[in-house]
Amino acid sequence: MELLLKSHAGQVEDERVVASIGEDSAITRISDTCAIITTTDFFTPIIDDPYIQGQISACNTINDAYVKGGLDVISVLVLMGMPEDLPLNVQEEILKGFCDFCKSSDAPVVGGHTIICPWPIMGGAVTAIAKMDEIMFVSRAKPGDRLILTKPLGIQPIMRVLRLPNQEQEKLAELIPQDEISKSIDLAIQIMTTSGRNAALAMLEVGVNAATDVTGFGILGHALNMAEQSRVSIQINTLPVIKWAPKIAEILRYPLLEGKASETAGGFLVSLPKEKADQLLKALRKRNCEGYEIGVVRKGPGTAFLSKDVNVVEVLG
Repeated sequence: MELLLKSHAGQVEDERVVASIGEDSAITRISDTCAIITTTDFFTPIIDDPYIQGQISACNTINDAYVKGGLDVISVLVLMGMPEDLPLNVQEEILKGFCDFCKSSDAPVVGGHTIICPWPIMGGAVTAIAKMDEIMFVSRAKPGDRLILTKPLGIQPIMRVLRLPNQEQEKLAELIPQDEISKSIDLAIQIMTTSGRNAALAMLEVGVNAATDVTGFGILGHALNMAEQSRVSIQINTLPVIKWAPKIAEILRYPLLEGKASETAGGFLVSLPKEKADQLLKALRKRNCEGYEIGVVRKGPGTAFLSKDVNVVEVLG
């Protein structure tokens, strides 16, 4: 979509548009002090439990508004695509999980749209309000900044375990104890259903230069977008990952330790002045959020890379 919009297709020049392509959400000014944040996201199932899948879909979508400072979500539209033969009770559970998560976030579900689709898809369109001076753009990272990540990485390889044939799961269990794998899967689900609202509140309290959420392009892809938009160079020195995710990624050939594995409803990548890094970590802990210092911002041409001796830190709970 981004490539198409950057071509001749679809671009509309309008002085009210503050940010669009390259941001996590579109930002439109409605007054000198206020902006509307709009975003949409949907994807195919990552877990068989329909209720949890609905929760994950809602979390993933709303976080795009939260990371921009849009904490006042005023409407959510549901986007559903379901196969004709999918039992109605499964569809209802997906929708229930989505709506329950929205309700817990004070994000009213006001309608939506459904289509018949060969494979289930679930997501939504979110509208939020933010103060102009509280918007956290992706494009304002500055040389000398420190980088904080608010959730560990490794969702893609961990959740892939649930899709393995029984025989391959048995082989994996010979290398990693089954109870350990289960703990890592539980943590991945916890991560994907943990709202970014509290993290965003901590970021607004401390004051940050730039922020983006880490999802489908992996930590390196989203860091690169921040670097390009901000015209800086980003060096990632530490990769906090879910326990056993590196070993599973190696077995299943996912580029997790190259920073390229996809995440779902992942953490926020935050760039802020060096002297504020500890303040943010404390503010996150105060709100029961994780925080990991993972890198630095330097002068540069818009690049992002992992250091040669990148430190991998495995996390469980």
